[in-house]
Amino acid sequence: MEKKLVLYLGPEYPEHIQKDLENKVQIVFLPILDIIPINKSSIDFLNNIDKCDWIVFTSPRGPKILANDAKINKVFDLIVGKINNKKLAAVGSETAKSIEIYLGRKPDLMPKSYTGKELGIELSKINSKCVLLARSKQGLKDINEILKEKSINFVEINLYEERLNDRNLLSINEFLIKNDVQYVLLSSPLIAEAFCNYIKKDDIKIVSIGPSTYNVLKEKCPKYIVLMPQKYTLSSAIELIKNF
Repeated sequence: MEKKLVLYLGPEYPEHIQKDLENKVQIVFLPILDIIPINKSSIDFLNNIDKCDWIVFTSPRGPKILANDAKINKVFDLIVGKINNKKLAAVGSETAKSIEIYLGRKPDLMPKSYTGKELGIELSKINSKCVLLARSKQGLKDINEILKEKSINFVEINLYEERLNDRNLLSINEFLIKNDVQYVLLSSPLIAEAFCNYIKKDDIKIVSIGPSTYNVLKEKCPKYIVLMPQKYTLSSAIELIKNF
């Protein structure tokens, strides 16, 4: 069986799934987002943590960036101590693993469907009083809308920024022309919109990790076949490609 060539445009190389590929998928990594940690975001986090009873992480990179910044600013132990007296929520399984690895405990809540909207609904069911959202500055606002609708207070702490890498964007078309890429894997609405604006090649299939990215693709570049896994994780997206 011919190995499937996948172009992955996410901001980090997916090292944790390499062992599961079984020589069926070759991933080429060309990031079109740069992740820029916000200096002293951990201080902002610490100054606001007592306002809320729940802390929410909406991406796997959030806990890692928070922990790294906290260590640099010598407040890591303080934050871990505070977190131990709070309830933690993760948008999905990969975010849950990141919380455990970098902050030392498992989350108390994770929605069955890995979206911010579903997480907001779950938080409203358990009568949360205030939610601290630790996330990207460009993070989707679907969870905010649910919290507002349910009259739940929330505080946003920006841990990092996501910036388009223009240099890599310009090189994608050339790469697609020179290589027989069968699938392009997109992991965020921001990446999807940039892809639709820049990419000219037609005969490829797109794999969207989640529904927000899927909706952008259907609106901005409906010419493509777009696939989406049942579970909204990178591992599930790769599994879908392996078996398609």
